[in-house]
Amino acid sequence: MNLVDLITSQLSGDVLGKLGGLVGASEQQTQSATSAAVPALLQIFGKLASSQKGADQLAGAMGGLDLSMLGNLAGALTGGNASGLGRVGGDLLGSLLGGGNLTKLVGTIASFVGSQPGMMQKLLTYVAPIILGVVAKQLGGRPNGSSVSRLFSEQAGNISSALPRGLSLGDVGSLLPSSSGSTHGGSSQEPASSGMGWLLPLLALGALGLGYYLWSQNQAPEKAAVVVSETKEGPITDRVTEVIEEKGNTIVDTVQEVITIDPKFLEAVKVGKSATDLFGGLTSVLKGVTDEATAKAALPKLEEFTPMLEQLTTEAGKLPAEEKTAFGEFVGKNLGLLQKVIDTVMAIPGVKDVLGAVVTPMVEALTKFTK
Repeated sequence: MNLVDLITSQLSGDVLGKLGGLVGASEQQTQSATSAAVPALLQIFGKLASSQKGADQLAGAMGGLDLSMLGNLAGALTGGNASGLGRVGGDLLGSLLGGGNLTKLVGTIASFVGSQPGMMQKLLTYVAPIILGVVAKQLGGRPNGSSVSRLFSEQAGNISSALPRGLSLGDVGSLLPSSSGSTHGGSSQEPASSGMGWLLPLLALGALGLGYYLWSQNQAPEKAAVVVSETKEGPITDRVTEVIEEKGNTIVDTVQEVITIDPKFLEAVKVGKSATDLFGGLTSVLKGVTDEATAKAALPKLEEFTPMLEQLTTEAGKLPAEEKTAFGEFVGKNLGLLQKVIDTVMAIPGVKDVLGAVVTPMVEALTKFTK
């Protein structure tokens, strides 16, 4: 199952026309906007679902939806029904994301697709309850925090792959109301194993932020500082460049060491990012294969991933034993998702003969990480 595909299949044809009419956009503009909005919202909801409080919030929001609307979306987007759906969506977005995150999200997507923020925000209010309705339906109409967390964890690769190239959400979601919540006990292993490449950099940023906070407390009160962090491979030492406005003059000064990061920690970050890039790239290329001709066109692109896989093998070999275990779990989960794509593609007549010699050794190499 691909959650993004399930949702986008609902937003086509007459539904797109209805949405366009409601937000004041052409069908083509609406199509472009929804293709960015759906995975973007799913990614933000996924961040929310990574904490216990956030997953419970999502489950509660889905529990209040009328799932019968999914059976007739065109009707749900007509007249008074549309007004009701828009109000529901507005309330959902406000309560789940908070005003700051919603404003950032609207601005980011609007800028990417070249639309007005007002139009984009209106579109999101209609799309959000549809997205959550589809999610709730996949959970049997009775979602709970654990099932929501698990589903978003399983679909993380599909969601990430569906984000249009060039669309970066940056720090959107950093101020989620539930971002401080603890992870579900029933799925506590999942975020660590399936999000290793993201978790470690976030921890590093948190450490750097703490270092700057402690350092800044010792500065003279009349100095207003803007800080830029720089890191060097190493042992990694973080230094801070201070820009001080004092009596109308700008003074730039490089000041004391703040924090030293263990090189082993940085190695784990590097391996996690390499693996994430590899799975994302392979999935993206393979999804573009629809027949023997497109398979031949994809072959050179797939061959480009061979050196990346070899480098990943070398990097993973340097990890401590406990990190290798977590990395193996991460690879295993993502390999399972990738294998579904591979199986679908290889079943197309003529494709296996073209791509088998390249894809099969890659799968075998990735499988070794899980043992």
